Amino acid sequence: MRTIRSLNIFDFRFLIFDWCIRGNQKWSIVIGCLFVCSLLCCSVGAQHLNVSDIRISLLTAAPGEELYLRFGHNALRVRIDSHEYDAVYNYGTFDFNQPNFYINFARGRMLYFLGKTSYEHFIAEYMYENRRMREQVFELDSVQTWFVFQFLENNVLPENRYYRYHFLYDNCATRIRDLMLQTFPGITLPEAQEAPTFRELIHRYTEEHPWGKFGIDIALGLPTEQKTGMYEQMFLPDYVFDAFANVLYNGQPIVKQTRDIFIPDRPAIQPPGPITPMVVCCFILTLAVLFLYVQRGSQVFDFVLFFTVGLVGLLVTFLWFFTDHTNTVNNLNIIWALPTHFAMAFFLIPGRRSNFTRIYFLVTAIIAMLLVVSWVFLPQRLNPALIPLVLAVAMRAFRVFKTLKK
Repeated sequence: MRTIRSLNIFDFRFLIFDWCIRGNQKWSIVIGCLFVCSLLCCSVGAQHLNVSDIRISLLTAAPGEELYLRFGHNALRVRIDSHEYDAVYNYGTFDFNQPNFYINFARGRMLYFLGKTSYEHFIAEYMYENRRMREQVFELDSVQTWFVFQFLENNVLPENRYYRYHFLYDNCATRIRDLMLQTFPGITLPEAQEAPTFRELIHRYTEEHPWGKFGIDIALGLPTEQKTGMYEQMFLPDYVFDAFANVLYNGQPIVKQTRDIFIPDRPAIQPPGPITPMVVCCFILTLAVLFLYVQRGSQVFDFVLFFTVGLVGLLVTFLWFFTDHTNTVNNLNIIWALPTHFAMAFFLIPGRRSNFTRIYFLVTAIIAMLLVVSWVFLPQRLNPALIPLVLAVAMRAFRVFKTLKK
């Protein structure tokens, strides 16, 4: 959950408290009180601070227009009115200037970090993006309050703040989920009303972003078909909000107050445009049919089609075998997007054709047709917009086979 720097007296007390709340609940009150007292006595920043003045709350932002904003956001707010302290701790921060940023992003080695900013600055950004912002104030005793506050202060230090981001298992929402589960040891999350897969949950947030949904469906493999319970569903900020709203600790709600901070006057997400993946793939299929009857330009069309599909296959292969992404493995999109199409497209050039080329495209046609026939039975849910594209691949591959046979 965090990286502990070289052990000092604060870290020692912190680890004792962490041990206490994880598995030794009967000692939690005694050790917790000693923990707070020792920190109050020894911490310079706490000499004039009354723990009862600290208020900790969860901020939940609604989805935004861009794809990377479509899933919403969580952050923690710490407010101390007596000290005019109002800060937001944000696990969703990254730095474009970090070394090898784009390479690390592509290979699943992206480093996010816990950032701290003023509440006013944080809220202003979401108001500018016209995204709804809600707040849940936690009901914490003095031990829990100080634990969360010092946990965040410890994690925000430069040597502790970075972590390896994972879209489904380690992000701004799951970090807060895990922290609050430590803060309230022994709580039981509410039962999930349903058990959707990770992919189905992603679809709920990308339905109005068809190109984003299309790309995600191509990139993510079989692991995304895993069914989820409430714990897993809390990789999404809205589900963190809903879960905490229904959690009890010692018979009492852990949230004592819920309010809207900002309600937009217009939708943050606009309807999608007319050019969708289904429209484009149907257009490709139409061209594939047209070139059955029009010879001129058909060779160029075939080259572009198989070259492009091969590029997609190379991307699927790269994400599967050459990155640290755990949800891009075992990707059945490889069936229609064979990476070998990238090279075989060049054998469609007159003068470079061979008997091997003819057999290759016959096998391609058969594989593509079998894929369409078995579409609904596959263990991985492929994007339906791909059906006309796969039909075009089957049609043109069989056409190449027949042409070379002559």
